[in-house]
Amino acid sequence: MPKAVIENFRILLIGLVILALDQITKWMVIHKIPGPTFDDSIVVVEGFFKLVHYGNTGAAWSIFSGNNFWLAIFSVVALVFLWVFRKHFGVEDPLGQLALGLILGGVSGNLIDRVVHHHVVDFLQFYIPFPFPAFNVADSGICGGVGLMFLLSFKKPKPGQTWAKKGKIPSESKAEIPSEEKTEA
Repeated sequence: MPKAVIENFRILLIGLVILALDQITKWMVIHKIPGPTFDDSIVVVEGFFKLVHYGNTGAAWSIFSGNNFWLAIFSVVALVFLWVFRKHFGVEDPLGQLALGLILGGVSGNLIDRVVHHHVVDFLQFYIPFPFPAFNVADSGICGGVGLMFLLSFKKPKPGQTWAKKGKIPSESKAEIPSEEKTEA
């Protein structure tokens, strides 16, 4: 089987696992905790962690709140961009596949919420020592994937990789750059 097919399969499988976990947990929250407000909750660890049912029409930490439609459009654009340009995100490395799969699954999960519920269902609420903004499995996938991609960006290129693949500028590679010849008038 071609290497690209295996890479794509892994990315999609990871994305589907995150999407399934996200949607299953949100379904459970919707059916077990009245909401979508912070009023009702299930305390898991007193003073540290509780389950809530909050409807977020914004992005992370409710920024851009009330812009659900535009955030849904942005999510679609992000999904298309990430898939079309996936080769530029280090997917030849299994950790790069994991990172991209986490992001794609997370963005897809929140996009489904925006379309179906007109808000993202957030339900994990931690206190460290103050209340951290509520989030969900999809958010965790996105943050984990972005963090992993950031760490992978520090990875040294393998022998034989071109500067374009790893983002090096030509002057850092062994290739010579032609200099401009000065002409005297």
